[in-house]
Amino acid sequence: MTEHAWTDEQRAAILADHDLLLTANAGTGKTTTVVGKILWLLGIEPGLDPCPNPCSLSEIAAITFTEKAAHDLKAKLRAGIARSPRAAELLWQIDRAAVGTIHGYCGQILREHALRLGIDPTFRVLDERQSRLELDAIIRELILERLGDRDDGVMDIVGAFTLEGYTYSAGAVQIVRAVLRDLRWHAQRYGDWVRDGELDTARLRELCDAWTDVTDDLTCERCAILIRLAHIAHGRWQDYLVEENVRDFDALILDTRDLLTGPHGDAARGMLQRRYRILIIDEFQDTDAAQRDIAYAIGRHVPRPQLFFVGDAKQSIYRFRGADISVWNSVAQDLGTAGTFRLTRNFRSDERVIRFVNRALEAAIDGTGEALEAECPGSRIEYSDLVPFRTSDSAAVEWIQPEDSKQECAWVAARIEEIVGRVHVTDPDSGESRPCRYSDIAVLYRTRTQLPDYLRELRGRAIPFYEQGQAGLSSRMEVLDMITFLRLIQHFSDDVSAFAFLRSPFVGLRDETIARIRLTGGHGTLLEQASRFLRAGEWFDAPEHPDIAHVERDALEAGLTLLDTAGRLRDRVPLDELLRWILEESGYRAHLHLLPGTREAIANLHGLIRVAEEFRGQPLGSFLELWDRWDAADQGLPQAPLYSNSDDVVTLSTIHSSKGLEWPVVFLISVGKPFADQSSNDYWSDPQFGPLLCPKQADRGLRATRLAQRRRLEEAAEETRLLYVATTRARDRLIVVGGEKADSFGAWLAVARDLLTTGMQTDPPPAPVQVDASAIDLDWLSRVQPGAMDRFAARIPMPALRWITSATEEMQRRNNPDTWAMVYVHGVQPHWHFVRRTAAAAADSGAAGTDSVEGAASVPAHLHGSIVHGVLERIREEDELSALLDETIGDLASPELETLLAEGTLYRTALETEIRDVIRGSEWKWYVDGEHYRELPFLHLVGARDWRTGAFDLYRPDQPEGWIIDFKTHDVRADQVDEVARSYAAQAEFYRAAAGIRGPARVRLHFTRVNSTVDMA
Repeated sequence: MTEHAWTDEQRAAILADHDLLLTANAGTGKTTTVVGKILWLLGIEPGLDPCPNPCSLSEIAAITFTEKAAHDLKAKLRAGIARSPRAAELLWQIDRAAVGTIHGYCGQILREHALRLGIDPTFRVLDERQSRLELDAIIRELILERLGDRDDGVMDIVGAFTLEGYTYSAGAVQIVRAVLRDLRWHAQRYGDWVRDGELDTARLRELCDAWTDVTDDLTCERCAILIRLAHIAHGRWQDYLVEENVRDFDALILDTRDLLTGPHGDAARGMLQRRYRILIIDEFQDTDAAQRDIAYAIGRHVPRPQLFFVGDAKQSIYRFRGADISVWNSVAQDLGTAGTFRLTRNFRSDERVIRFVNRALEAAIDGTGEALEAECPGSRIEYSDLVPFRTSDSAAVEWIQPEDSKQECAWVAARIEEIVGRVHVTDPDSGESRPCRYSDIAVLYRTRTQLPDYLRELRGRAIPFYEQGQAGLSSRMEVLDMITFLRLIQHFSDDVSAFAFLRSPFVGLRDETIARIRLTGGHGTLLEQASRFLRAGEWFDAPEHPDIAHVERDALEAGLTLLDTAGRLRDRVPLDELLRWILEESGYRAHLHLLPGTREAIANLHGLIRVAEEFRGQPLGSFLELWDRWDAADQGLPQAPLYSNSDDVVTLSTIHSSKGLEWPVVFLISVGKPFADQSSNDYWSDPQFGPLLCPKQADRGLRATRLAQRRRLEEAAEETRLLYVATTRARDRLIVVGGEKADSFGAWLAVARDLLTTGMQTDPPPAPVQVDASAIDLDWLSRVQPGAMDRFAARIPMPALRWITSATEEMQRRNNPDTWAMVYVHGVQPHWHFVRRTAAAAADSGAAGTDSVEGAASVPAHLHGSIVHGVLERIREEDELSALLDETIGDLASPELETLLAEGTLYRTALETEIRDVIRGSEWKWYVDGEHYRELPFLHLVGARDWRTGAFDLYRPDQPEGWIIDFKTHDVRADQVDEVARSYAAQAEFYRAAAGIRGPARVRLHFTRVNSTVDMA
């Protein structure tokens, strides 16, 4: 194993044996250090003083922020173990380490101690979308009840904010949900302000010396109403969770904290302390007080486990998710100087980039921190300089500053064109200099406001891109077309959907034609009018081309026929199958191939079908109702990307989504856009002064103004941390785009303008090549001639039968055509199939198809074969035999077999003898000497509808002929093997033909019971 060149800072963190808070600045090898810590505890990390008391993987617990982070940590841990001398011993134990998210970790604890909590351990976890929809339904019902009772306070809330709100403004339901969540997470805080479920306004007056009568009174009265509603809704929500035996994400964490810190937590704490040697919490700056309390309950002031908190306070950017930076500061204070270590050497970014980041962000973070500290003591984060490690000749910091923000998109796209293939970057893997690729570039932004303009510009210049964390499916036109179609077959009288259907690619009528249909089609629905117009309407020539009227008439007839047939299939076939049928019969996919972004659109339709698969048993009406609720709640049904982030494409990402990633070239766009005050109508609780439903600026009293200002200071401090994350994603080249308006990223970055490697770029970029739209005409319609469709363009009919054949089927077809037809054509099992399986279950059975050992219960032949094949597939050394037998038997998921084949039983002894005789033989030593493959699957395409599939038990690609070894586990005598082998002539021919792609091969049957072989002619 190659020794890692640990820095002194990393070495100190790894060797520390006390509780530790490790500040890992951006790019300083945080994950590498965490993995090194684990490997050292396992006793396998070289280059360090050996661990005096190594532990096992099962004693490691690591909590990560996301599932992806958990996957990455496990992958790097696996790679580290694979390089160690103990790889064979530890790799298969990797899943014993408890590496996962906080929700997964808490769920495991709750299930283990369910009886102490009085809960059902089989509870299901609601995802965020499900829990929000169900909670909103409970809150909505509660508000409607209060409105029915003429509750003046609730009427005031709904009158001021409406029930559901608008696109960019929360309604009463959403506000109560926010209050409820705040109550759940800050119950202790509310204990100082609430008495018996009622807000104590007098107490709030005591806490805040600034108060405006009437104005602040009204604000507090509304908070009191909301808190009252939230208390009731919380009770109903808890009842729902119990009745449905489910937990939401919040309940997982809060219930675990209550268990571990409550009077019945001794047993749980003791178990966890005995189980774990170390508890690692990654990205600790983005956690909350509840997670700190869980960690403290498990490991603080006890011999074990060691608490190992890792993160960077300067990258705390998830305040909107409940992250509380004061938790970081409180832990730093608890652990003191001896328990707080720091990693400062940056291995990611070039020194030019680091100098720029240090200059700009030190001023920004310290400046906002000082202002926040004056108002909210204990909330300041101090900046610590990054120490550069690498440098390259091609590194640079640029600033593009167009006169007009609308020009930004064109400037960025043009600069990408200039960089790709011309500017050199340092390859992140090899460290070598090479020309820049699209995949080396990222475009980062705070919000998606200007993103559509960027997408349009990138497409116009044919620059491939990957949009990380895209908008939802419901915003895509191809998905809207399909949903419109479904709405229409649900309600044929829906004229709005009918109008959209007639204009969509399903039909494609001009607005003039639809207007004529509506004006001359008589009474009834729009579809009824269209049907009458098709039969007797007066079609008119289009000025664009005389043949358009004929095209429209045919399209309308086909569209109405498709709609009628789909209506008959509605609720008679599963929804996903209905969608596939609509796409197939309508030719909608062919239409998409005429448009830009074809692959992305088709992928989105497949995404819609995958969503529909989850509800294939539901009526169409129920699915459409759920769709509307998801859409209204903006629940993020993600659209399918055209590319993945592993393709050679430019990455577009929000700064939040880019955290933890890096690129050689980073464009940070729209830096001149000022930060907006978005606190109006938001609800939050200030830990010092109490709750606030923030009014608009003109309606704020002194108290509301004070609380809003405190929050604005916190938001400004977080904005500087967001900028720190964005700028530290760049390895070689950071390109800032935008102006320097006050209260913006640009204003903070301007402090380091003198460190730019080039001057401010203000020259406009070259314009992309434009296509003259007037040059496109419809003359091609005149050249369309009717005739027979070319056979290569015609739809390929589905075959009457499948065309994939296995070796078993081919043997059956040749040896017993009647049985073959019964099984593979008619799908009927012969009666003796069931007799064999039944007989095999009897202990005294001697019928064909069962295996028996004298004095022992019998095992069905197919299971006996599965066990032998499973062991021979994986075994390397004879001493692995017992363990592999246990694994293979366990994989069969049959408790009865585990008892029957337990260590020391007659059948188990016979199995071990059978397999041991094989692997001790000279044939086996030759089989596995040199290049060979076990259980090698193949797919042999003999013809258009003749596909052969199977797997070689063992394949040796020798020269001039390869060898295929097929293990047979029949209960035969040595004098019977030749006769039995002849029945496998078809299989041998089947295998030889498949291997013929690689070269000539011979087939050998190895009968394991008698350890005898037969070479097939």
